[in-house]
Amino acid sequence: MNDAEKKMKLPLFDDYWIDFRRDTVRRWFTPEYVSLAPAGPYSSLIYDPEVKKYRFYYENVRKWARDGERDLYLAESEDMKTFTAVKTNGSDVLYDGVSGLHGLSVMLDAYEKDPSRRYKMAGMFDVENKTNAGKHDWLGVEIAFSADGIHWERHPELIANPQTSDALNKLMYNPIDEEYTLFHRSAFVDRRISVRTSKDLKDWTEPRIILSPGATYDNEGSGMQHYSMTAGYFDGIFYGLLWRYSTCLYNEDYSRMFGYMEPELVYSYDGKEFLYTTGKALMERPLPPAPGCVGLAPDDMCVSADGKDYYIVCFGYQVVHGTQESNAKLNAALDAHQIQRGNPVYKIRKDGFCGIESVGMGGLVVTKGICLLADDLTFNIRANAGSARFGIMDISGNYLEGFELDNCVPFEYDDSVCVKPQWKGHSLTEVLDRQVRVVVELNSAILHCIEGSAQPFIRQRQRSFSHPEGIPAEAKEPENWRIM
Repeated sequence: MNDAEKKMKLPLFDDYWIDFRRDTVRRWFTPEYVSLAPAGPYSSLIYDPEVKKYRFYYENVRKWARDGERDLYLAESEDMKTFTAVKTNGSDVLYDGVSGLHGLSVMLDAYEKDPSRRYKMAGMFDVENKTNAGKHDWLGVEIAFSADGIHWERHPELIANPQTSDALNKLMYNPIDEEYTLFHRSAFVDRRISVRTSKDLKDWTEPRIILSPGATYDNEGSGMQHYSMTAGYFDGIFYGLLWRYSTCLYNEDYSRMFGYMEPELVYSYDGKEFLYTTGKALMERPLPPAPGCVGLAPDDMCVSADGKDYYIVCFGYQVVHGTQESNAKLNAALDAHQIQRGNPVYKIRKDGFCGIESVGMGGLVVTKGICLLADDLTFNIRANAGSARFGIMDISGNYLEGFELDNCVPFEYDDSVCVKPQWKGHSLTEVLDRQVRVVVELNSAILHCIEGSAQPFIRQRQRSFSHPEGIPAEAKEPENWRIM
């Protein structure tokens, strides 16, 4: 088990890891609008600690009448409110992909040991030449590298997906399985979420569908499709932001080219199987003519520089998704009316998408059995007008001596994404490596997340929250554990 697999993060989207709760309600939260980044589809948002700036990569469409051909631009920001263009050789174009590019994502790889490959890019390159040669359906998704995020080296021999993926091609590193994942389309205009994985960026698995619109989306003939998805690993859990593409089954548009986008939150413990949450839009579209009024397409999410928030950037559609002809006509009309463009930026508290809130005083949350592996248990709690106390029980529901609620040092009239519990005269090290339950008492407070190094231990100790394999009673770490 590597360090990433030991991580436990329970954002409490459902009650599976809770065995008991009283006088509480589950409350969902919406990211708040922050600013407008430069306008451009398929963007990536990164905070680079070396340059101490946020980096916003985005595509610039050369001509809406041929909107498949684009260039990569870069803007930097220190506060996510003002953005400064980064020029190379006096040009706004950071990288042109030889003859245009499409569907790019950029990642800063914290796990990469080769400094020349610190930045990675996935997307379709040389689009104009390939399209003119009649290879439109077989453009392929390639990989490129950069040491500084500005100067790029394309590697056409590294083919992550051999076919056209005409959507966001999101490259992510999965530290649990120590492999890369590409979220993409496996076939031209097949709007479901498909993945391929690779250990070395050379050899990739066959594509696998992980999310497809099911019966819950059969509402009012919307013809719901999953246009794209961005996803990433956030220190113990994988969050995904799905593009919900609503069309209309009453329109004889058999290509399903006309529709609007909305973001939906999904999540995963292992980066392989993703779960839906509310089934509702994470952010509401603003009113016309604001960017995003007819489509909020979430391109990327990153942790803020201080580690307290997540920033989310969306492509802000102001014209309905359609054909090249309709795109050219409608975008020309926007320009003629001097309507402001931009990519909306939102912010939400770290792991703050939902929370368990007390109904007044004495709300109680008790987890299922777990095994704490290190003294790093923390809680994400809002108690600005109240308090929270913590306890440790045995599996039968009896408080361990010294870890009762009354012996806890309360966290009160404060707010923190990383509250470390304290008990008078006792340390969490006393209860490591045994079957316990974690208890949280909420008094006019909200619990967003429980985090630490731990294993599930409901009746049998299990490998991790990402790999549910049971561990034989005679061995904590059997030699035949497999990395899946």
